[in-house]
Amino acid sequence: MHEKLFFVDSLIPIAELGHVNKFPNKFDFKGAKEYLDSIGKDISDFYFKRDNPFAWFCYYRDLTLIDIPAFTRECLETCRIADLIDLEEKRLRDCIGNRDFKLFFYLVDPRIAFHAYQKLFPLIPCNKKYDTFWYVYSRCGLRLDYFPEEYIRRILKYRTAPFEIPGADKNGFIEIYRGHGLKSTPAACEHSWSLDINTAIMYATYFDLEGKVYQAKVRSEDVVAYIKRKNEKEIIVFPSALQQVKQVNLVSLKELRPHLKNRGIIDLYYRYASKLKEEFFFRPKGTHGLKHTKRVLFLTLVLAGKENLDERSTKILGEAALYHDIGRTDDNLDFQHGFKSYQKASEGGLLDFNHKEDQEIVKFIIENHCIDDKIARSNLDKYNLASKNEAWKLFNIFKDADALDRIRINDLDVRQLRTNSAADLLLVARQLFKISQNGDIDV
Repeated sequence: MHEKLFFVDSLIPIAELGHVNKFPNKFDFKGAKEYLDSIGKDISDFYFKRDNPFAWFCYYRDLTLIDIPAFTRECLETCRIADLIDLEEKRLRDCIGNRDFKLFFYLVDPRIAFHAYQKLFPLIPCNKKYDTFWYVYSRCGLRLDYFPEEYIRRILKYRTAPFEIPGADKNGFIEIYRGHGLKSTPAACEHSWSLDINTAIMYATYFDLEGKVYQAKVRSEDVVAYIKRKNEKEIIVFPSALQQVKQVNLVSLKELRPHLKNRGIIDLYYRYASKLKEEFFFRPKGTHGLKHTKRVLFLTLVLAGKENLDERSTKILGEAALYHDIGRTDDNLDFQHGFKSYQKASEGGLLDFNHKEDQEIVKFIIENHCIDDKIARSNLDKYNLASKNEAWKLFNIFKDADALDRIRINDLDVRQLRTNSAADLLLVARQLFKISQNGDIDV
């Protein structure tokens, strides 16, 4: 198995370094040993390690691992290492005594979690062995290729129920996705995939905005594990089970920029964005603050261009984007902030329309953008709209622009997008978010 699984094998007993003077002010073997002897702690349970330059030392015994910044009497006393050891050992011992392995593997240090799994394997109930292994696998960032295939096959025998994986076709195949940086190994050789293309895009752009996304198919019966942790919908599969591996063609911001510039959309974005002020927002730097609004504005104008909307319709969407969240007073779920936002924009004289019919569409969009689509549609009759069909079309375009920025919280369901144009902008939305994390939006 891979060396990462055996962290404890890399530990060097402190006693072997008794005369080393490599760590000035951080290593006083004699003083530390005298202190440990006085409190009844065995020097043989203390080690030197190389994984953390801020904590070269640790306590390790049985299944308890605790980092120590410096191996000196002063540090051991100040950090109350003895109390910390006793507390941690009791917590873990109680979990084992209570057979609460879920809590145990939540508490145990991730560096020794697999080692602990191996050691406790006989005690873990057979109907828990499979799920516990994959919890450890996910929490510790392990990889399938760390293990011999026969080991994983043995773990699979402890699975007690078939997977309930959504999206399988009539032949039992599911579509899976993987994001690749520019230096990644071939997708056909990889074991970790996702049911969610947005998760794949997130990883593709983690280090490089121009990463690639791949799609493949796999039979449900060939899936080794389905891990829902962190909402990433991870699919673990042996590479030999992958079929029809191909790159997904996604439009990038780099490719889109010349087209947007030629059509005047970039200039239009900056013209609208200049109207925004921090004082409009309760929390300008919050999840629904200034940067979110600018991204939604940009995506709204791009979608308007892709849908070939005229200047009037584009203006309606632009105004709606600018002020759709200014009525928020927090970043939590709030079905009323649409009404508050329109009221604030209207009373503040922020809306700029010559025709009441156009402002009425903006009112409908802003007030209803944060509620269920079915309810929003039923609300059409409550507004003085010249064309309900037009209002509904513009509403759907705006809702998609707002939805695309849900990638910032990893909560975008592509199946819920309302327009084909929005589905083309998944990579653009992620790139826009990444750019804005490092400063203002610069397109």
